Amino acid sequence: MSSQRRVLLVFLLLGLVSLFADVVYEGGRSISGAYLVEIKAPEVAAALIGVGEFLGLAFRLFSGYIAAAFCSPSVLWGSTLLGYMLTSLSIPMIAFAPTWRSVVTLYIIDRLGKGLRAPSRDVILAEVSESIGVGKGFGVHELLDQMGAFAGPVLVSVLLASYSYDVAYFTLIIPGLISVLLVIAAWRLHPSLKSVSSSTRGPKLAFKGYGRPFWTYVAATSILALGFMHWSIASYYLKMRNIASDVEIGLIYAVAMLVDAVAAVPLGVLFDRAELKTLLAIPLLTPLFIVLVACAPRELVYFSAVPWGIVMCSEESIMRASIALLVEPSNRPLAYGVFGLMFGLTWALGGYIYTALLREPLYMLLYALATSVTSLCLYAALTKTTSAARPQ
Repeated sequence: MSSQRRVLLVFLLLGLVSLFADVVYEGGRSISGAYLVEIKAPEVAAALIGVGEFLGLAFRLFSGYIAAAFCSPSVLWGSTLLGYMLTSLSIPMIAFAPTWRSVVTLYIIDRLGKGLRAPSRDVILAEVSESIGVGKGFGVHELLDQMGAFAGPVLVSVLLASYSYDVAYFTLIIPGLISVLLVIAAWRLHPSLKSVSSSTRGPKLAFKGYGRPFWTYVAATSILALGFMHWSIASYYLKMRNIASDVEIGLIYAVAMLVDAVAAVPLGVLFDRAELKTLLAIPLLTPLFIVLVACAPRELVYFSAVPWGIVMCSEESIMRASIALLVEPSNRPLAYGVFGLMFGLTWALGGYIYTALLREPLYMLLYALATSVTSLCLYAALTKTTSAARPQ
């Protein structure tokens, strides 16, 4: 097999890894809020899952530092494998969790697994997708990712309608184990990485050399995350409004994942052409989601999946591709970690704010508008200062 075909096969395997892993995680996340209500957990439990998102994203700084400091392909692949193993086991084990605290803990362990693997996987993905374009590569990867993210909630909804929460959760161990085996196969096919093999950098943490555009980008995206309601809180709110059943909440999330999948490749192609200007439309979708979740009648609540799915798609595709555009390869592992830390911190903080505002829909909407406009202004300033940001 030629080296080019081998690299392409690794790219496809990484996409399939994310597909099966997302069956696990997104299947579990689709019913997280409804399950917390089912087991009579307090409202703060939904926000604590959002904290898990923060801890997982913050953990990307640590794993990104390890990857950047040691510059070892084995470290990159090893952390990727371990991260997927944590997800594959934690979500199915919710079936045996005795209390709401243990449920939340298992969700947090899953997010720590994602935090561990994400910077390393993104460095690998950026390298193996160079031949087709980084934006398109992340877009295709997100498409495969979201095929799993759509299948997971559908599978869980079917199992929930026919059996129980315990059966729905534990069945997810099957796609989880498949994802682990696929990571091992990809590692064996492409054990060496050009972007790190030639580096002699020692273990030193430094934030120099990223440039003002990168920090402006991080600020804009962090403020966007402040106003982007986590699905665990949205599903909790839908259940609280008594506007959708548990099965319907899972299906709404499945539709969001389908929207994410459909938007992934077009967004990636658009990013390769328009670059950072692609980000300008994303902040407008967060207040629209709040309107649909908080105010829409039952007949329209499914449409809330559209803006939520597109925002999630952008976070998982073009926002990651933007890092590769703004930062040189040797700084990317830590850059992905910093980005994940800030996004996670603000997303978790926004979750607590939304939890405090759950009984005041108007205040939720005003808050979403404020964060949306601020983020949009920063993105606009970024695109004005650089029409085509390049690694410095």
